[in-house]
Amino acid sequence: MRRNRARTLRISAVAAVCISLGALTACGTAESPLSTIEKTSPTEPVTEPAGSGLDENVRNEDLDVGELARRAKQSASGLKTVHVVADIVSDGKAMRLDLRVDRGSEDFQGTIQQNDVRLDVRRVGSDMYVKGDERAYRSLVGTVDGELAAKLLAGKWLKGDVNSEKLRGVRSITTVADPGAALKNFPEDGVKLPIETIDDRRMIPLTGPPGSNNGKVYIEAQGGKPYPVLIVSKGASNSGSISYGDFDVPVKVTVPPAADVIEIPDRTSSSSTPRPGSTA
Repeated sequence: MRRNRARTLRISAVAAVCISLGALTACGTAESPLSTIEKTSPTEPVTEPAGSGLDENVRNEDLDVGELARRAKQSASGLKTVHVVADIVSDGKAMRLDLRVDRGSEDFQGTIQQNDVRLDVRRVGSDMYVKGDERAYRSLVGTVDGELAAKLLAGKWLKGDVNSEKLRGVRSITTVADPGAALKNFPEDGVKLPIETIDDRRMIPLTGPPGSNNGKVYIEAQGGKPYPVLIVSKGASNSGSISYGDFDVPVKVTVPPAADVIEIPDRTSSSSTPRPGSTA
């Protein structure tokens, strides 16, 4: 009986964690904290002319705002991998994301943290993996059986299909991995502000028309490709910062050991018992 109860509890605990993940990753599914930098009626993203190269001898700070935004979007669109760190407050909920993302395969690995809950996350192909420590699972389960459930799940990777509705929030967090997202619909009357020095690097802030918002996207000021490297926003419902770096540094995501993996049961298999390393 005790063994059956433990198995039943494990299923219940996994289900509870999945439900909680939806709330935990709410910031990941919210609109970009820099959405206020765009036009109120977004247009289709501009298609860059074929073969339009970047003259690396031209200083980015000498470009007008329209050309600088165009070049920054073009530079960002060609990135294969990126390291993104986001500190976002969305509807009063604070979250920190630290991810290394392969933008081609959409594989990624990193961490999500909100308050005392810190989760490791990975995507390999169509498989999504989420792992927390005992404290994280105890917070997520939040039931009278939370202590035992946390001990059962602590250190285990929960595995689900990338298209699972239960993992929709986790899947969506990579929307922050596009450095050019805040410039896709950059307004024609946007403004190039005076250069700022941040962490000993000269940056060019771009923002929307005067009085429209408090968002800024920072572009590298030196010559070469003008990558967007920092987004800062102070919107009514979304605020925070998103930084980008390690451009085109290879990202290798490994599959966790089978013995440390517990399958997330789907709706039709709620009566089944998830087993370490199970693939069914």
